[in-house]
Amino acid sequence: MRLVDMIKLSTKTLSERKVRAVLTIIGIAIGPLALITISSVTSGYGNYIVQSILGLGQNMIVVMHRQNYKLTQDDLELLKSIEGVVDATPFYSTQGEITIGGERKAVFIYGVDSNFLLQAMISLQVKEGYPPLETDIGKAMIGYSIAFDTSGARQYDIGDVITVTVYQIGEGGRIKVKRLNVAVAAILEKYGGAAFLNPDQTIFTPIETIQRMLGIKDWTGILILAENPSQVDHVTAKIIEIYGGHVDVISFLAIARIAMSIINTVDFITFAATLSAFAVAIAGTASTMITSVIERTREIGVMKALGFKDRQVLLLIIMEGILMSLIGVVVGSAFGVVGAHLLSKYGLTITGLRFAIRIEASPDLSPILFIRTAILTILVGIAGAAFPAYRAMKIPPAVALRYE
Repeated sequence: MRLVDMIKLSTKTLSERKVRAVLTIIGIAIGPLALITISSVTSGYGNYIVQSILGLGQNMIVVMHRQNYKLTQDDLELLKSIEGVVDATPFYSTQGEITIGGERKAVFIYGVDSNFLLQAMISLQVKEGYPPLETDIGKAMIGYSIAFDTSGARQYDIGDVITVTVYQIGEGGRIKVKRLNVAVAAILEKYGGAAFLNPDQTIFTPIETIQRMLGIKDWTGILILAENPSQVDHVTAKIIEIYGGHVDVISFLAIARIAMSIINTVDFITFAATLSAFAVAIAGTASTMITSVIERTREIGVMKALGFKDRQVLLLIIMEGILMSLIGVVVGSAFGVVGAHLLSKYGLTITGLRFAIRIEASPDLSPILFIRTAILTILVGIAGAAFPAYRAMKIPPAVALRYE
């Protein structure tokens, strides 16, 4: 019997039992729907987070001192001398508030060399103006969400002065209120938010501006630019060897690797969880096929009496399971794509003490995901039909013909 004939017979059998076949197909479709929806959204957001971390500088390393140690100019020169280091610059970070239209808005403040930052973080692009030089005291480069509101209306233009209120904890736990006044020299293109830093809500100004206006002498840390990503691990290991436990060393490349390993773990857990839906589909398919075999016992006997071999009967029943699986994977995948896009529209919000970074990423609907889903669903059809097919194959023709 040709494959085409088997498909025609299987299709005819399913069409004669439409309600049962449709219900089984729905049960099978739940597996692909769940797998594609959850996996694509998880992978999409995971890839977005990893790319945003790498966009903050694959070659950049952050060195921050601990409480028992203070980084100085000598440390800066030492770090610059390490093999594989292109450049290094100190930075100071804090938080503050600006008032726009009577409303307070929280912002990040970074005292850092803007040109170094743009060289290290190639994903940051200047929209308007020119980044301030280290000697441009009182000037700043601001993020897109500071210059424009959510509707795109301009809030600050080049040359405007921004007054930032900064709260500092002084001796005895007393809170000091200080003002940082900076003129806008450049506005950044919209970045879109990263996993733990939001350039859109950040003010970048020369570190000397911070030191003079806020009375800050110490640095938060030192930014290091490695020659290329392959040098990052070497430079990191060298810094740890020199300073031991006196400093914390962070590289965005290492963070991206950790994030990717977490994402892969989540993806595996998601895949394992969706297997329960496929297990239910196997049970549903088996139930439908067993009932079908029982109802068609006499028909199977007639087929065998006409010359059908056991192997042909086996393949015929399995083909019915495969056909239902194929229809189920098409229906489930279609709804899975729709569900993935609807789910991803809700976005992901990462909240801090005073900040909330919203991330929106498209689902990762890769061909590999569809191929994996299709193979798994077809295996469901084969597994669900295997036992009923074996049972049908073993029915003796004489017994089957006497069956009522």
